[in-house]
This record gives sequence, C-alpha cells and structure tokens, in this order.
Amino acid sequence: MCRIVTYNIHSGVGTDHKHDYHRIGQYLAGREADVVLLQEMDTRPGDRSEELDRQHICAGDVFTLVPSPAITEDTGWYGNAVLSRFPVISNETVDVSQTGFQPRNIQAVVLQTPAGPLTVINTHKGLKKKERRSQFALLHQYIARRMEEQPTPIIVAGDFNEWQFFTSAFKGLNRLLRQHKVGATFPSRFPIFSLDRVWTSPDITLRAAKKLKDDKTKILSDHLPVQIDVTLPA
Repeated sequence: MCRIVTYNIHSGVGTDHKHDYHRIGQYLAGREADVVLLQEMDTRPGDRSEELDRQHICAGDVFTLVPSPAITEDTGWYGNAVLSRFPVISNETVDVSQTGFQPRNIQAVVLQTPAGPLTVINTHKGLKKKERRSQFALLHQYIARRMEEQPTPIIVAGDFNEWQFFTSAFKGLNRLLRQHKVGATFPSRFPIFSLDRVWTSPDITLRAAKKLKDDKTKILSDHLPVQIDVTLPA
C-alpha cells in the first residue's frame, strides 16, 4: 500500500497565525505518508533560513523535498513541492501562468516505488474562473500527452481553487482519470468548499480516501489535507 497526501500549507502559517513548518512536517510523518504534494510552500522570508525550513518540513530526514518554485526571489522561493520517502527519478515544472495573474505551475515528479515508477502531478490553480479554465485545459493536455508518451501509474492532486458547487470544470480530467471526492476542505475550521482534490489513473486501486479533519489540522493551515491509500500495479 502507498499513502499519498495533498496539502495546501498556507506558507506554513496556521489559523493561530503562527508560522511553523516543524509541526506540519511532524504531522505528515505521523500520518505515515509516503508522498506529500504541497502547495504554497514559501521559503522567502529573510528572517528564516531556507535550509531550516527544508529540514522542518521534511521532519528531519523522513522525507526528501522536491521543489517546484512558481516565484523565486533573492531570499527564497514560493510554489509547489513534493515530499517523498521514495527515491526521485525526475522532476519537471511546467509554467501555466496566465498574463496578469499570480504565477502558477504544474509539477510532475516520477518516484521509484517498490512496485515500480509512479508519477505524481502536483498543481495549484488560480483564483479567477477564466484563469482556471485555461489552466485546466493545459493540465488536461499535459496529462494526456504524458500518459501516451511516458506511461506510468499517475496521481494528480492539489488545490484547484474551484469554488462552484456544481462545476463542469473537471470534465476533461474525469475522462482521463478517476476522481476521488472527499468533500469540503476549506476553510479548515468550518469547511464549505471542495478546493483540494485528487485523481488516479485507472490502473491504481483505491483503498481509502478522506480529508484529515482533527484538532491539529484545524490549526496547521487554512486548508485541510486530503489522504488516499492506494495499491499500485505490480
């Protein structure tokens, strides 16, 4: 079995207004996650060490951090990242930014699991509907091409920022992959919106899917993490 978590960590700032990557890293290690797809990883504040941020979010040496910056500054970077217990084969970042909006990307990481290579695709979509529609189309095209050219089991997850309760935004993605719905994940204290979502390729067997709502996750971020347990094809 393989355990995957997707989590928008709000730059490490909890609903108690405290910045603490250490407590997030320890929570994820305690969940026994094998792979974590992070959105809003931020190492830019100059009053902190980027090396210490990495050490904390990785829970020491539990995980390897694979960064995918959307914004890079002199003091650090902001964007997506993957934490993995498995060896990393490759890491690719695809820019899907739209003119006039905050930079966004798609991160694709290939990991060497005991069952063979696994591709995890991590993304954080924009706040505006028009912006997201263009980004969804680019994501669909990217996944379709990758499934044809580099076939491996695929997990797609992230913060899709789709606020509408009855949306057709995922029709294309749902034709390629299986979506596993877990309900509302934002805001973490009183979830109303299903912003955080996950899909798997048909060759992956889902064992369990749930949002992680407890006393800790109500505080760690303004989003709830989503966890899936899967069996990968041999």
